[in-house]
Formats: sequence, C-alpha cells, structure tokens
Amino acid sequence: MTTSSNEVKNENQTTLPFTPSDELSSTQESVNSRSNIEPVSNQSSVERRTWEFIWKTFIIVSVQITIVWEICALVLLVSQIYEWMKENTWFSWTCGILGTVLQLEMLLIPQLQFAFPYNYIYLIIATIIVAFAAAVPLIDLPFWWTFVTWIITVIIAGIVVAVSVVNRFDVLKSFGEFILVTFIVELAFVIIFFPFIFWREFDILIILCGFAMMWTVISEIAIIVQALLGDRRFTFRNNQHVLCGLIIAMLIIWLHLLVSTEVAIFIVSINRTEETGGRRLYGTSADKYLEL
Repeated sequence: MTTSSNEVKNENQTTLPFTPSDELSSTQESVNSRSNIEPVSNQSSVERRTWEFIWKTFIIVSVQITIVWEICALVLLVSQIYEWMKENTWFSWTCGILGTVLQLEMLLIPQLQFAFPYNYIYLIIATIIVAFAAAVPLIDLPFWWTFVTWIITVIIAGIVVAVSVVNRFDVLKSFGEFILVTFIVELAFVIIFFPFIFWREFDILIILCGFAMMWTVISEIAIIVQALLGDRRFTFRNNQHVLCGLIIAMLIIWLHLLVSTEVAIFIVSINRTEETGGRRLYGTSADKYLEL
C-alpha cells in the first residue's frame, strides 16, 4: 500500500505543468516585458504628436508668409496702389497698428485660437492687414529687392533655427547674456548718439536702432525653437499649433520688416550720396525715407 501511494504521488507531481515558483517568474517576466514596451510606445506617440504639431505649425507659418509676400508684390507691381500708398502714409500706419492689435488679441484670448474655422479666418485677415504695413519699406526700392530682402530674412531665420537645434541652450541662463549684449548695444548707441546728431547723420542712428531690434527678434525666435524642442517652460499644448504658427510668423514678418527697412535706408543713402557727387546732405536720406 505504501508503494502504491508513493507512485500516485510521483505521478501527480510529474503531471503538474509548472510549479508556483515558475508561475511567479513567468508573471514577473510578463510585467517586465509590458513595462519595457510601454515607454517605447509612449515615446513613439509623443514623437508622432510632436512632428504633427511642427508640421501644422509650418503650414500656418508658410500661409502667412506667402500672404505677406504676395501683398508686397501686389503693392509694388500695381502702380495705382503704389502711388496711393506713397501719398497716404496714414493707411500703412493704420494697417500696422490694427494688424498688431488683431494678432495680440489672438495671443491673449484663447477663444480666438481654438474656434475653428473662425481662428483661421481671423488669422488670414490679420495677416493681410499687417502685409500692407510690411510693404512700406519696399516702396522706394526696385521690385527685385523684394526677393533680396526675403532671402536675407530666410537666411537669418534659418541660421538661428539651425544654431538653436544643434546647440541646445538654457534660455533662462542665457537671458543674462542677452541683457548684457543688449546693454552694450544700447551703450554704444548712446555714446555715438551725440556726435551723429551733431553731424545730422540720421541714417546711422536708424540703422543701429534696427540692428538692436533685430537682435531682440532673433532671441525670440531662438526661444520658440527651444519650446518646440521640448523645453517645458516654454512648451505649447497639442492644440496650440495656431498660436505657435502665429508667433513664429509674426516674428519672421517683423524680422523682414527690419531687414527691408535697413536695406531701404542703406540704398537710399547711397543713391543720395551719388547724386550729390560724394558730398553728404544733412539727414537727406533718412528724411526722404521717413516721408514715405
């Protein structure tokens, strides 16, 4: 009897598919494998959402820049619009102020950012209004300078984006360097301000002011790039591609406005110097530009 009972026990032991320790180890392996899969899937979904966000933002920026370029070309090609805007400077100032107000409303009022399709309609209207103000610095230049100024703007913006992507930096830590450089530029501006005022060289003053403003716009573009690269202090939500596109396009438009202004003053200054046989007339090129 004892032998038969032992045989039954042995048979029962051999028929068990796995022991409790095996069950525990298999459960642990499944948990580990699941935990390894979840971060990978989460990371891939985050990367996919990031690229979708960047793609939507790129489309919005491209549409706005295209509208501005077409309005600038229209103003320069149609002589009636060209002459009317040259004689009525109040229109360009009104467009600049009104367009800036509309863009600020979209920045500050979330309802205007998410109310589809009114947010896109509102954005296009604001861009068209701003485009007329952006065309003013190009009025006194040949048409082909429109391409040159936009090429310069794209090159500057591309260099800023490339440097920001390759060399990641902490914006808040670099803010002190930004303040220092801005202070040096302003100090240099004040130092040379009085001699140039004495000689009435207003062109140099306006060009220096333009470079200081360009430095500010370039810094803002670098901050936006850091936000797109994942800096959570400046990050955008998944549904804020309209806001991000508006900010980037607004910065690029302002950068183009500054570049075209600098080029216009420089060209007008050279032409005025050639007309006077190399002799400078006091403030004439700046006065001529400011009359537009």
